[in-house]
Amino acid sequence: MNFDRRFASHLAVHVLDPGTLAYGLSDSPVGMLAWILERWASWSDNNGNIENVFSKDDILTHATIFWVNNAIETSMRVYANANRYPWTPAHNRSPVIEAPTGITFVGYENPPGITTDNRVQNFLNSDRAPWYNHVNITAHARGGHFIPWEVPDQWVEDLRRTFRGRR
Repeated sequence: MNFDRRFASHLAVHVLDPGTLAYGLSDSPVGMLAWILERWASWSDNNGNIENVFSKDDILTHATIFWVNNAIETSMRVYANANRYPWTPAHNRSPVIEAPTGITFVGYENPPGITTDNRVQNFLNSDRAPWYNHVNITAHARGGHFIPWEVPDQWVEDLRRTFRGRR
């Protein structure tokens, strides 16, 4: 229930009513800040204190960028569009996504019943694993949705492992 609670309202409104929410958030800088702050607090591995991960300047900067550019609806609309018009490949080659792909999993986003130790294998056993040309799959015990802020050194190493030697 705690895992679902972190994402349920976000997914529901983004899939069902992104435009309605976007008007309210775009009209109110306080509303925009509250929306972003709630997600960042809930989705980051912050041990109960968001400032363990993000500075006040980080939070205010991101909320301001969304608000000043009136960009929140485009960031939410993708959920509704993906739900209404599911992606299908334009070819029958395998893997469907031919580009070399790196995937990083973090412990705070492990699905219920899945531990960091078995996260990679759980993914490899899934129906989506064959879609990708895997070159690096990693799972870290720490970290949440905002990997570059939460585990920056591990994230950079994952990027290096994924792209090292590729041109």
